[in-house]
Amino acid sequence: MQRTLGELDTSSTDTSERLVALACKHVFTVETLDGHCRMNDFYMIDEMGRYLSTKEPPSAYQLPPTCPTCRGPITSPRYGRVTKRATLDILEQNVASTMSKSLEALNPSLETISEALDKWKEVAGKISYDVENISDPAERCDSWLKGGSTEALSTQFLDRGAMHSLHGLSTTEAKAWNDIVKDLVVVYRRAHVMSATRGAHHKAYEGAVTTLYRLELEAIANDPTRATEAPEPAALKAVRTKIGQPPPKADVRFQIDAMFTLCEIRFMLAEVGVSRVDGLPTTATDESGAKHRKLWTSFVTFLYQSCAVDARKALTMAQNSSASRQTAKCSVYILRAEFEEFRFRMMEDERNLSRGDRRPSIADRTRLGDQVKSKRDDIVHAVQTYQEQYVRSRPVDSVVSMRDERRWFQDNCGCKVDRFIKQLEELESFVRKGGMYEPLSMQEREMIVKTFGFGYTGHFYNCPNGHPYTIGECGGAMETSTCPECGERIGGGDHRLLGSNTAAREFETILRSTGAQQGFY
Repeated sequence: MQRTLGELDTSSTDTSERLVALACKHVFTVETLDGHCRMNDFYMIDEMGRYLSTKEPPSAYQLPPTCPTCRGPITSPRYGRVTKRATLDILEQNVASTMSKSLEALNPSLETISEALDKWKEVAGKISYDVENISDPAERCDSWLKGGSTEALSTQFLDRGAMHSLHGLSTTEAKAWNDIVKDLVVVYRRAHVMSATRGAHHKAYEGAVTTLYRLELEAIANDPTRATEAPEPAALKAVRTKIGQPPPKADVRFQIDAMFTLCEIRFMLAEVGVSRVDGLPTTATDESGAKHRKLWTSFVTFLYQSCAVDARKALTMAQNSSASRQTAKCSVYILRAEFEEFRFRMMEDERNLSRGDRRPSIADRTRLGDQVKSKRDDIVHAVQTYQEQYVRSRPVDSVVSMRDERRWFQDNCGCKVDRFIKQLEELESFVRKGGMYEPLSMQEREMIVKTFGFGYTGHFYNCPNGHPYTIGECGGAMETSTCPECGERIGGGDHRLLGSNTAAREFETILRSTGAQQGFY
């Protein structure tokens, strides 16, 4: 660089000595601009500087090359592979920004829905039921669960028409249900559009891969020197080299986030559905009444199963895009869907054993308790496996970084699974011993925590009988009182908690996951 025009040998046949005039009128040698544009990242070059072939470029985000003197754009055709790759990266960032804003725009609606959820559940339990005009559920629901659709569950399975035509309810009851949850379905439809959004550059990339892959397979088949028992991997590698850029990934991240939102909305729908099931008479022994109840339990089960199916789709997308943290979160959504479905099924089984004058036998309770314990053990083993897989997928190069990654997993994934495990322990105790069991949903627990707005942990406690209560201010116990639920003594004095009281770990974990700092108590 920095040679004058008079110092150049204009009669040289060396390509590196040739001049390139940029649109900004600044002139450089090919050698200078090749180095400036990092052409060796995009092409195979020998020791003599000769270009041999293209190669797969770096996967990191690329900035468009600019003039070394004035930072003007470089538009020379020689550097088209470099500039086009950078342009596509910019387009990908624009798609990501648009999708991020679209997802954020859903938050106010979701917050409003969360606040109204308790009211909807109460109303759903009082819907007038029609057992005369019901029908069998359509096989389309089972077909979707077993099918190979790559998109998330659409509103065609959730709207008013679907409740009648697919889930078998009467038109009257389907309308009453839709009147309650229509706001949820509207937000679901908006989120579903985002989950199915593909950027134009993504479609172009897939089209290029398909075409080049077909041509490359034909070339291998027609060239005896390239004969191989497995032509597909060789063809795919050649295609990636020719395309010159990795698959677009920015929009995939937000598609996965949109699928998380869809699962959350379905969990809310299922909560309202469970309230509907709880509001149905448990003493109905006639065939139509039992069939009507089964329609609702099948609908709730379908919601949970569809969440598990879509979470697995999101897991595949995250793994294919090497998004290890999203992969870990997908695993938790799978566990949550399976846990919610299992808990609902166990409650129904226990209720069926207590129908009418019948009471569960010791053998019945032992059988149910063993099933719950087995499910709990499965989840404990699964979360340990997911944690190890996550840590192995991260760029860990020291003990400190490994500890940080394990802490991230616990704060963002493990603490949620701990709540599932705690709920299963309570459920096991209930099915073995009987009594009362009214589990708070995950949304209900999080809403309770957010209502208090504590900035530090150390505020939630349990009375001797397990009823939760809070201590304000610093979180330390300064006086004793009685539990409003059972009358046991709660609190303490001089910042010391009564020995019979314990910290409400579940609420504290949720508080920690919302960003609260570690308190003194």
